[in-house]
Amino acid sequence: MHVAELLQRQEFILKLTRALMMFGAPSHRLEAQIQATAKVLDIQLSCMYIPNVMLFSFDDVATHTSETKILKQTANLDLGKLHDVYMLYWQVIYDRIGVNEASADLDILMRKRPIYKGWVTVLIGGLCSAFITPNFARRNELYTNVFEITVATTISFLAAALASTHRFCYAAVASGGVVLVLPGYIVLTGSLELASRSIISGAVRIGYSVIYALYLGFGLAIGGEMYHQISGQTIFNGNDYTCASTHSRTGPWYQRTPSLWWAFLCVPMYSLVLSLRNQAPIRRKELVSNFILIACAGWAANHFAAKKFVNRSDITSAIGSFAVGLAGNIYGRFAYGNAFVVMITGVLFQVPSGLANGGLLAFSNESLVGSSTTYSQGFSVAEQLVSVAIGLTVGLFVSTVVVYPFRSNRRGAGLFSL
Repeated sequence: MHVAELLQRQEFILKLTRALMMFGAPSHRLEAQIQATAKVLDIQLSCMYIPNVMLFSFDDVATHTSETKILKQTANLDLGKLHDVYMLYWQVIYDRIGVNEASADLDILMRKRPIYKGWVTVLIGGLCSAFITPNFARRNELYTNVFEITVATTISFLAAALASTHRFCYAAVASGGVVLVLPGYIVLTGSLELASRSIISGAVRIGYSVIYALYLGFGLAIGGEMYHQISGQTIFNGNDYTCASTHSRTGPWYQRTPSLWWAFLCVPMYSLVLSLRNQAPIRRKELVSNFILIACAGWAANHFAAKKFVNRSDITSAIGSFAVGLAGNIYGRFAYGNAFVVMITGVLFQVPSGLANGGLLAFSNESLVGSSTTYSQGFSVAEQLVSVAIGLTVGLFVSTVVVYPFRSNRRGAGLFSL
């Protein structure tokens, strides 16, 4: 192989890896995916992934030398661009386009601005909170270190103020407010990496997600304490996680417990706005419709499983993720699409991230009242996060085995295979 052609293929490998990491590709499959691509392109490559870093070693058999490269890239889930990267990758390995053209297209894609502007993202975030509640300025590098805590503090303070009117439920408002800053995606990727024997990166992500969740609980407690010090009042029924005190069958319409029929509106709409929040292009109707259908199937499985398996978030999340994984992998196998892109919204719908009774809100309430069980409650949050992560992982891997009972040379039959 000519030296110039070899360098072009190596450059494509590097750009493909950066694009996959940049747009939130499944990290537990990243090493195997890049090595398989290098094999198709006839490149001798060894690589190792750790969170946000990929190490490459390009071997030259003729000269018995190797070249090592280090690629560092933070991840930000972007479903639209991830689908475009997948299509470019597919065209290259099937010789539809050359590596030079694909590299140029990857450059354009990585420089392309987000689909939705800042104010649209803010509106989408508000809609996410609005539709999830019935069911239950970050450019400053210094501010990003405390962004989640300040958001949780502000939301908790406002929720406490609204609860003081005896017309709003503190737990519902606080839960709906922090739904977009929960570590659901981190829990998912970490659990999948551990199940795939990626011990280092998986352990780092799971450990970080636990500490991150406790940060949010700390922020919620600060917000409640600030309201108490300013107003002199405690949070009205702050430990009422079912909102029984603010709901009344004989009260106004906004104080009545929402009927289950509201799920036919709230679940599809939340799936839609959550997909848009993750930069899913709304003009691709076939993608958006699959997002909604698969997420609704997962929610229905989780909802009815929760009625049978009470207080077993691991089992209910496993059943819900199995439904999502089954639908997504069937789509990926028979529609020749990217299973990960259409499944991620439904999977994120399954992650309560410790907000249930005895979880994050309970930890916040214990911290607020200065209970002696605060530390044990913190470990309870960690335990619930890990149990949900295990349930998600089991459900997703079982669904993959059902759809791909035998290994496929064409796609590797790997979970979320690109």
